[in-house]
Amino acid sequence: MGKRKNSLKKKYKNGIISLIVFIFLCITGYFGTNYYNDSIINIADDRTQITSSSSIENSELIDFNNDKLNITFFYVGQADSTFIKFNDFTMLIDAGNNADGEKVVEFLNEKGINEIDYLIGTHADEDHIGGLDDVIKGMDSIGKLYIPTIGSEGTDYKNAINAAEEKNVAIENPTVGDTFYLGDVKCEIMSVMEEADVSDNNSSIVIQMNYNKTSYLFMGDAEKEVENSRQWNRVDVLKVGHHGSNSSSSDDFLTQVKPQYSIIEVGKNNSYNLPSSKAIERLENAGSKVLRTDKADGENVGSFWLTSDGSTIDIKEVNINLDGNS
Repeated sequence: MGKRKNSLKKKYKNGIISLIVFIFLCITGYFGTNYYNDSIINIADDRTQITSSSSIENSELIDFNNDKLNITFFYVGQADSTFIKFNDFTMLIDAGNNADGEKVVEFLNEKGINEIDYLIGTHADEDHIGGLDDVIKGMDSIGKLYIPTIGSEGTDYKNAINAAEEKNVAIENPTVGDTFYLGDVKCEIMSVMEEADVSDNNSSIVIQMNYNKTSYLFMGDAEKEVENSRQWNRVDVLKVGHHGSNSSSSDDFLTQVKPQYSIIEVGKNNSYNLPSSKAIERLENAGSKVLRTDKADGENVGSFWLTSDGSTIDIKEVNINLDGNS
């Protein structure tokens, strides 16, 4: 009888221990799984730190930092022009209208920029390539000119090509997947449609630029047709397509790129009523802070100067107006 009692006690004790172990495993398994999942979520949601500095009073206070990536989104009226500098490497994406080219050259020369490694004419519309010929003529040297073939019959396109040929500038028609580097900064061609029936806007050379942990996407005037043509990467900063037109920045596209900051190069009181309120609403609904060159300080026109060390991004409002018609 005593042995039976001891056996029952032992079974009871073992049962209690097994129950405690089971409960412990359940609890640790539950919390362990959630901790692991939370870690994944935190990694996925980890974004580059972007700060917005107070407005700079005038362009003389801009001092390109050779140790950082510098991107300047110029105000050139109802047009596009963006200058990128990293160490001694330079790239200019578009040069505004015909009247803007000389002002772009003058500004760059004042900052000691006399050479451009990569000059990008995103597409044949005047408000993007009108000033390219002045830039080519006004620089001591241009490394390469990237320009699509669509719209090659246009006057502005021909002016740019003629200026390039006169100065022996290499002219390239890029294709999707092409890459080139500005030092440690990788640039990749994400789109350049060249089908015969494609519009000038959708022939835009679209470039994604990556520097360490930061990423940037320059859309030219690309519209929804381009946005729907491929999968896109998440980026920190988006140069919005087509001056913030409703024909660009679709919900599906923004769901993929999820930009923290969206910069719209657009002219004050332009006749196209751009940027579209619908496009701005989509950008803001995607969680993006919208910056507009026609209202750089909330009211007056200006440009935006971005600097990055590859981990953090700083954006300043700068009092630069390169609109040749103003």
